[in-house]
Amino acid sequence: MKVINRFTLTTLIFLTFSNYSLTDTKYSEFYVIGFGSCITEKREQPIWSAIKEENLNEFFFMGDNVYGDNKETGLLDDMKIAYALQKTKFPKWLDDIKVNAIWDDHDYGKNDGGEEYEYKAQSQELFLDFWKVPKNDPRRERKGIYFSQIRDIHNHKVNLIGLDTRYHRSALGQEDKPYSPVDDLSKTMLGEKQWDWLASELRRNSDLNIIVSSIQVIPTNHGFEKWGNFPHERNKLLEMIENSNTPTIIISGDRHKAGLYKKGNVIELTSSSMNKPLPAYLSKIWDLISKETDTYLIDDMFYPENYGTLSIDEDGEVSVKLKDLNGKTVSSTILKMRG
Repeated sequence: MKVINRFTLTTLIFLTFSNYSLTDTKYSEFYVIGFGSCITEKREQPIWSAIKEENLNEFFFMGDNVYGDNKETGLLDDMKIAYALQKTKFPKWLDDIKVNAIWDDHDYGKNDGGEEYEYKAQSQELFLDFWKVPKNDPRRERKGIYFSQIRDIHNHKVNLIGLDTRYHRSALGQEDKPYSPVDDLSKTMLGEKQWDWLASELRRNSDLNIIVSSIQVIPTNHGFEKWGNFPHERNKLLEMIENSNTPTIIISGDRHKAGLYKKGNVIELTSSSMNKPLPAYLSKIWDLISKETDTYLIDDMFYPENYGTLSIDEDGEVSVKLKDLNGKTVSSTILKMRG
């Protein structure tokens, strides 16, 4: 009987030690950032089951994190209700990892809204409170929710940059064709102060820049919101990225469809939606009438629920993946950091 007890105890100690070592090794070899967008509080959110299995170090919400905009009045009563409901929908394990967020139009307060939205200051306060942004954070003082954070990952400096494409964005114009490119060079996507701030961020000494934009940057071949609505602003951003001489990944949302793009050395992964995809019948109709393509699109567009991951290993290799509702990889590519 004593021999059995000793054997059992030894086995338990070995298994416990082995489990600890495997878990520790997994986290030490890979730093994983998850991201997603367009997650309504009015539906169930089964996608979190697959995301939990990623063993994330952090998660980034890329906008339309609630659907609280009031299309008639623009008032924020619906936004407050949406935030309260969303708080009950998010999984508790999110409290155990780093979480960041930017907004898009539906959690900004006005569909396709920009600088003209009259309640944007009040909306910003609601946003910062919901995401528990500290009172001493620069976002509490500035106009707009843009921010950056430096990560030291496996001795590599990673600059995580979240843009605000709403607070200072000029009105789209062209009421009959609001998503068409404009020639007016006075129109801005970020506003002067945010542009100056971004320029200084891209001059930082980092091995990888991750730029999070609520709307798409690289794609131009579709008739919806995108940086291409203001071609001069899109060109300015891409030139700044190129001149930084730093490997760059752009992460975007908004579209209720997903895709992986590459322009030169810049990769963009659009992930949308987490639980509000286009109806399957509508996706099929659109593909039959005019299937969306783009010069820089690597694979086909993906319509069902999805999320994305960036996995950074010890050698500075970044694995970029788009995944479906069950965690299966739909599209992927690899980027090597500087250094």
